[in-house]
Amino acid sequence: MSLYIDKKYVNLVSTSLEKFKWKKVNLANCRCPICGDSETNKNKTRGYFFSNTDRYFYKCHNCGVSYNIYRFLEIVSPSLFKQYCLDKFTDKNNIDEYLRDDVIDYADQISSIPIYDMIEELPPDHAAIRFLSSRKIPENKWDRFGYTKTFGVFAKKFNSIYNNLLEKDERIIIPIFDENNQIIGVQGRSIGNVTPKYITLKQNDKIKLIYGMDTVDKSKLIYVVEGPIDSLFLPNSIAVLGLGNFLDARSKLQNQNLVFILDNEPRSRNLSNTMKDLIKLNEQVVIFPPDIKCKDINDMVLKDINVLDIIQQHTYSGASALLAFNAWRKCS
Repeated sequence: MSLYIDKKYVNLVSTSLEKFKWKKVNLANCRCPICGDSETNKNKTRGYFFSNTDRYFYKCHNCGVSYNIYRFLEIVSPSLFKQYCLDKFTDKNNIDEYLRDDVIDYADQISSIPIYDMIEELPPDHAAIRFLSSRKIPENKWDRFGYTKTFGVFAKKFNSIYNNLLEKDERIIIPIFDENNQIIGVQGRSIGNVTPKYITLKQNDKIKLIYGMDTVDKSKLIYVVEGPIDSLFLPNSIAVLGLGNFLDARSKLQNQNLVFILDNEPRSRNLSNTMKDLIKLNEQVVIFPPDIKCKDINDMVLKDINVLDIIQQHTYSGASALLAFNAWRKCS
């Protein structure tokens, strides 16, 4: 119960913390409200919330402060602090424990949790930076990526079932968050010609991963693509992380206005079958014109094609979608 209450108040105070994100079920990250974090780099996030046994703690790797949640709320949010006291101290025997100052350095506990390097903290000539630049990913989206040079070690800490991956495997980290900003999965994207190109990790095998649920506005038109990187070139977009997951997006977002954008590969039987299924369900689908030879959105961006214009001009549904689909298939 103590751990539940602590996490409840971490979530409540999170709305006032810059760049707050759950990086793992028991680890959250933000810009430090105590020291303000870096003045020169507004993307640096060196404050961490983490659990230890039955309590949550806060530690900043910039100013070095280390507090339990009681002390953190007392300093940062007096109004929440009062509510917390009411929730927490119904049993007065617990008061002495929570009033004491924290004198233990919790860096060891934090280091035992898988933390990836933030892109903005890497040197300009780093391989991860070169990769993002080469793919023309907008710099204002770089804070949605991380990096690790030991993906196998990271994966094992993320979920113990992933214990057979190559430890020294350099990869871009693409964290996947749910609607509550809690991390539920990770994609590792290889740098260079290493295979497999993508490795996906899950916190829970029963969860269907959809990238972008932490940022999407459900009141607006939503573009649904397959890969996270493609989604970053479109407004209000999500990615389903696999061809077989497009229909899951409709189940997850039943009443929303969706446009489905599959890759431009008419020779792929599985892709064509998925598109046909979406058309039968009267969904809005994008069918690229014959003069577009690129296989996905990122490739189109690299060719300086105005992707959004193409998408808006070639979105179909119903009978017109079936006609466009049949013409697209003949181009294979």
